[in-house]
This record gives sequence, structure tokens and C-alpha cells, in this order.
Amino acid sequence: MIISTDSTANLTEKYYQDNNISMIPLQINIGDDLYNDLSPELPLKEFYQKMRDGAVPKTAQINRETAIQYFENLLKSGEDVLHISFSSALSGNTDTIIKIANELNASHNNKVLVFDSLNASMGEGQFVIQAVELKNKGLTIDEIYENLLSIREKSCSFFTVDSLKYLVRGGRLSKLSGIVGSLLNIKPILHVNNEGKLVSFKKVLTRKKSILELANICAKKHTNKDNVYICHADAENEAKILAEKVNELIGSTPKINDLTQVIGSHTGPGLIALFFFGSEK
Repeated sequence: MIISTDSTANLTEKYYQDNNISMIPLQINIGDDLYNDLSPELPLKEFYQKMRDGAVPKTAQINRETAIQYFENLLKSGEDVLHISFSSALSGNTDTIIKIANELNASHNNKVLVFDSLNASMGEGQFVIQAVELKNKGLTIDEIYENLLSIREKSCSFFTVDSLKYLVRGGRLSKLSGIVGSLLNIKPILHVNNEGKLVSFKKVLTRKKSILELANICAKKHTNKDNVYICHADAENEAKILAEKVNELIGSTPKINDLTQVIGSHTGPGLIALFFFGSEK
């Protein structure tokens, strides 16, 4: 069995290589330039600085022909493929890949099985990690799929942003709410709900309080202290502050990853996100 995912799973290149995971990148347009997510041609710090300087990146779905070729190459191995995807509520990529999988499955003896994570970033990546652990225990592709399905509504993703303008630009927040929030220095806590959509969870005043609130949410909801992750969009120092606070509260230090360009295109620089499994979202 081959485990596959897309770049928004936010795992490190080393993790992909060490665990033989296949990954297909999403893409970003900046002006006339097209980049793959995580491309070394667009380093993360440079990318987020471009956004601060006024660049407006636009994300693109995976090209259909590229996706067909990607999965056909995997199927040539003779193995089944479990593909863990970005939330279908946040992107049309999953629906496209499901259609491609159905087409390929009709003409191959082995199959592509698509798991919709209904999540993003390490909220998606956690399912990849879980799938790897279950594969190593000898579970079948169908058994792994059912296991992931059973914990999907327990995958918690909470985040805060430094500036509301990127959420306004992407339609996640109304223009009026963005103006009022900026004037009042409101830093909303958002999360991914059971439908895989980004929704408001709580409004907090000041950046410092929003970071502390993320730690408090984790302390109240987490069920596995060794499986907590932080992602940030060029906000490493604050991510470390959050990690220290989480460690104080639950006795375990979260792993910290950089946020990929595709997701950062919608949230802007300064995002800090916390991911863990809880009793419920």
C-alpha cells in the first residue's frame, strides 16, 4: 500500500522521505509566475515578505492531467493507494481527485482510495501520520480508512491571525467586520468545524491574549499530549511562546512546522495554528 497526500498536509520533506509517502503539490500564482507549494524557488520567508509588501498570491487547483499522471504512476507499482486530501469544504481539489480515482479504479486491478480529511495543514497531516503508524502495524488500506474516519471529528484545528485583511480578501470575513476588528484590535480565534469549514470560535483582544487562548483551548480539549503540533506563517518567535505555554499546561512540547505557501496565501503572514486530537472538534 502507498500512502499519498498533497502539500497542504504541511509535513516536512524528511518525513515524506523517511516514510515513503507520495505527495502532490498544489500551486500558487504571484503575478505571472506560477510556483508549486513548498517550491525552493519561493522560500517561505521571501513569500511572506512579498505578501507584506502587497503581493496578492492566488492558489490554483491541481491540474487534472497532472493528477491523472501522478496516480497512474503510483498504480503502476501494483499497490493500492490511500490518498489523504485537503478539506473538500475549502478546495475543489478533493472532488477532482475522487472523480479521477473512480475513473482509474475502473481500469486497474489495484485502487486509489481517497480520504477527505475535512481539515488543513497539520490537521490534515495528523491523518497521514496516523495512517503511517497503522500501516506499520499491518492494517489493510480499508482498515486504515475506517480508522481515520472514526477519528475525523476529533481532529482539532485552532488558529489566530495577525491581520484580518487577508481573511477579508479571501472572503472568510466581511469587510465591515474586518474594519471594526482592526480598529478594536480584535484577534479572532478560528477553527475548522465538522464540515471542514473555517468558522469563528471566539473573539479575543490583543495578539498576546489570542496566543494564550490557543494554549488554554488545547489544555481543555486535548486527549493525546504527545500528538500536538503548531504551524506558523513567518511567526517563529510567537510559535515558540505558544509551545512553551502549551508545555506548561499539558506537560508536552508541541512540534513546530512552517505553514505552506498555499494555505498562507489565504491567512497571510503572522498566522499561528495549533493542532491536536480531542474528544470533539
